[in-house]
Amino acid sequence: MFLERSSGIMNHATERKSRTIFLFGMLVPIFLIVSLLISKINDAHTKDFAAYWQAGHMLLSGQDVYDSPTWIAERALLRTAFHSEPTFQYPLPFAIFFAPLAMLSVQSAYTFWIFLAQVAILASIVILLSFYPARSGYIELAIVAGIFLFRPAFSVIVGGQILPFLLFFVTIAIFLLDQKKWFWGGFILSLLSVKPSIGIPLLALAGIWLLSLKQWMGILGMLVGGVALFLIGALVNPYWVVDYVNIGGDSFSKYFGMHPTLWGVVDKMLIVNSRSLVAGMILALTIFLVEAYFFNKTYVGPFEAFAAILPAGLLIAPYSWAYDQILLTVPIVYLVMSISISRGSKVAVLFLFGIVALAVVLVSVAYLVDHDVWSVMTPFLLWIFVRYFINKKARLENWSTAGDILNDR
Repeated sequence: MFLERSSGIMNHATERKSRTIFLFGMLVPIFLIVSLLISKINDAHTKDFAAYWQAGHMLLSGQDVYDSPTWIAERALLRTAFHSEPTFQYPLPFAIFFAPLAMLSVQSAYTFWIFLAQVAILASIVILLSFYPARSGYIELAIVAGIFLFRPAFSVIVGGQILPFLLFFVTIAIFLLDQKKWFWGGFILSLLSVKPSIGIPLLALAGIWLLSLKQWMGILGMLVGGVALFLIGALVNPYWVVDYVNIGGDSFSKYFGMHPTLWGVVDKMLIVNSRSLVAGMILALTIFLVEAYFFNKTYVGPFEAFAAILPAGLLIAPYSWAYDQILLTVPIVYLVMSISISRGSKVAVLFLFGIVALAVVLVSVAYLVDHDVWSVMTPFLLWIFVRYFINKKARLENWSTAGDILNDR
């Protein structure tokens, strides 16, 4: 009996490994073809990626990416970052990481980057699916297809955004934290701070979760990672944090009310910026306190925790664009698998493509109203669903524990 059971487990593990290898073997060549086609159709100079490339190029040339006249002059000379702001909009370590890519031409770097972005999304999905060893090949393929059809996936790939790699960092951190490697999980999470507008809220929520578990090594990992990033930037410019903070404040005020966050929603409802700012702060604080309350009330593992943290973080972010919602891959996979276990694969797939369809509908709404604020519905609904399933699981576990106590009596 034991040998048969062990053999069955090994066979399932071998089957899952074979499916993963097949998935990468089938999709990676497609990713390469897609990358070449996208690069042929799109001029990299006009994409968001060009701003990253220009920043890396300027660092290699010994120039200051936060000096507006220099940035604008370089933009005119290189014909890059056409739609960028008058200076680099991210922390200096972000530009440093891009320096190696800036050794290539902007078009070649763009092609390579969007290929890696697709691989990063697929790798993230595979890591998340590893938490469900009993999954079927059917639901696995459905999730991969659904995520790549999800509106933000298209946006981040074509635009050459950093988000697929932030998603990958999150999934690696979830895996490490699940393996009780708290310090390294926290250290990897600190990399989210290269995009502070969403990274800082996410790190704050992650810190609350780690605090509720009294996992000090995880918090230490985030702090050490943050210090390491600061020091990497300080090697180039000791005052880069001051320069960046001034730029970040300008971005918040310039684009306030235009983002699919709670701040954008209240601004569209209240119109007056002073009222919207106060209302946005109250709503953001409410979401933060709700998450803190539930983390302290109910134990949740890393995957469940980040399934709640990511949509909550996108809701309370000071500013965030719709393409940032690729991070919702984590709660989507969590919910699809949870629904599959409780309601069956068909219902789970319907839910998955319902989310995909909702994102498409919200694009149509954006064109009608001339802004994309109402795309906030996607993270809000996912946050509600995740909280429902986490609380449902907690109730079932409490009932099971109570039943065991009664049986012992």
